[in-house]
This record gives sequence, structure tokens and C-alpha cells, in this order.
Amino acid sequence: MTDQGIQENRQQHRHGVLLLSEAALLTISQPWKLVPHKKVGFTATVQSWYCERLLLTRAQGDGTIMYRTPAHLGDAYDDFLVVVLVHEGGLTCQQGGKTSTARRGDIVTLLPREIHESNALDGTDATLLYVPIRYLEGRGIATGKLAAAAWPGGPLLKAILALVESTMEMAGEESPGQSIHVEQALLELVVGQLSAYLATLAEEDGAAEALRKRVLELIAENFTNPDYDVDAIAACMGASRRFVYKLFEGREVSVATLLRSRRLDAAEVLLRTHGRDATLAKIARASGFASADSFSRAYKDSRGVSPSAFRTRHRAEALLPARP
Repeated sequence: MTDQGIQENRQQHRHGVLLLSEAALLTISQPWKLVPHKKVGFTATVQSWYCERLLLTRAQGDGTIMYRTPAHLGDAYDDFLVVVLVHEGGLTCQQGGKTSTARRGDIVTLLPREIHESNALDGTDATLLYVPIRYLEGRGIATGKLAAAAWPGGPLLKAILALVESTMEMAGEESPGQSIHVEQALLELVVGQLSAYLATLAEEDGAAEALRKRVLELIAENFTNPDYDVDAIAACMGASRRFVYKLFEGREVSVATLLRSRRLDAAEVLLRTHGRDATLAKIARASGFASADSFSRAYKDSRGVSPSAFRTRHRAEALLPARP
């Protein structure tokens, strides 16, 4: 499925759709193979919400088995991590030789870029958050460790659930500005939840993990300073530049990429929320770039379009009338 296909998924199901048969279930099965437990009398509801980076899907009803096979790989969903919040019922997931079970109040994660299977019980009510892997890796989340991972959601889960429920209630009615801030809040909460889980894993490089966490904290505290770089991080830690780089060897992103990604994410939010009210130079400075030129180069290298083109496209989309 293309990015346009994801947009169409959001539009088709933003107010919720009732599925009353196996045939109806097949209409939303393109990215996965969905097989209902009941061949007769199957009933479920699905509702979706999508902004710029985050897709939410709320599903509840009779049980289904969901397969992601080699035939499904290679579409736009490969670029996401699926974070499943279980409100009621439960499900069992298999991926990468690992099997995990999640019950009410639990979280389970899956990687659509790899084959997997999940089996939801009858009466399961769950929210699926499709979060871009690029965004998570840019925030220091080792997504490769999250295949078929499951854990109790804890107190933070309540905040995510409350925001998800309010978002679904206003789906299609909110302003573009509201959508952007809701999406950013959900992304931050998910990053916090994933970070907390990964911190509980018993790792051989526990000391190195603590140092990596410190690097991420320093980036979060200082990324808006254009002069803050890897050398400054090393100085704050009392270490060498080479030592800081070695902390992230073998991972999908380097420390320099983490710093740049945090600045680009902040700049993108400003591009979407400020319209023409702020110049590129102001946005660059507010997000930690030394100049509009350096910001434009970094943004185009990462996103494939210039920040000006992105802002123009986003403004045009925001002006389109909502579909009935």
C-alpha cells in the first residue's frame, strides 16, 4: 500500500465502519490477511485516524487472526512499528521466533517489515498505533528489539488511552492545527512508553545503555542551540568525541543523526503550525539550525522535498474540504 493508500484508509474509516461478515472483513485486508474465528455471524467495528506521521486504528468485536506474509511485505507499512494497546480481551503474537501474549492493560509491538501473526480473542478491543520507524530511531528507540514484545502498560498507558479516545471522538472534526498537536503529543507518549520498556530489558551492555540514555537527554535539553554538536555532547559527558560515536556503533542511527533528527522533527511541527507566519530563517533558529540554508539542505536530504515545498503542500491539504 502507498502513502496515499494510508490516507484513504483514514478517510474511509474515520467515523467508524461496522463489519458484519467475513466478506466485509476482506475489504480492509490488503496490508494483511485477516481470517475471522467465526465464518457466520462475524461482527466488528473499525475506526481510523491519520495526520502526517501517525495512523491510529481502533478495532473491537469478534476475534480474528491477522497474517503478514512475504506477499504483503514491501508496502508503505514496512516503514512503521505497530504499537497495540489492549483495552479489553487479549491477543497472542508471533514474530521472529518469539511468541507473546497481551491481556487487558498490556502493550504489544510488531514490525510490519517482517512476517508475523497475531490472534485476537472474541471481544477484544484494541488500538493500533502505526508509528514511523524513522521517527522512533531518531529518538533513540531500538525498534529491532520490539518484534512481538509485550509488557504491562502501567500508568502512562492511561494517558495514551485518554488521548486516543478523545481523538477518535473528534475524528474528522478537528482543525489541522489541533491534529498536529494531538499527533505530536501521542508520539511523545509512545516514545516514553517504548523507552521505559526497553530500559527494563536485561542487557549485557547495561552501562553503555545508561550512557546512550544520557546522550538522548542531552540532545533533548540542548538541540535548539545551533552550536550544540557531538563535541559539546562529549564535553558534557567528560568523554571524547570518538567514545560518544562508539556508543551508537551497530545501531541504525548515529549520534549525529539523532541530533539532526530531533531538530528536523521540531522544525516540521513549526512548518505545519505556523503557515506563512514565520520565515524559514526563524524556524531554522527555533529548531537548532544555524541558518535557513543549512536547515533547507538537511530537510531536503532527509525528507526528499524542500521545507518550502512541504509547507505549501501541507497548507493546500489543510484547505481541502473534508470528505463526507
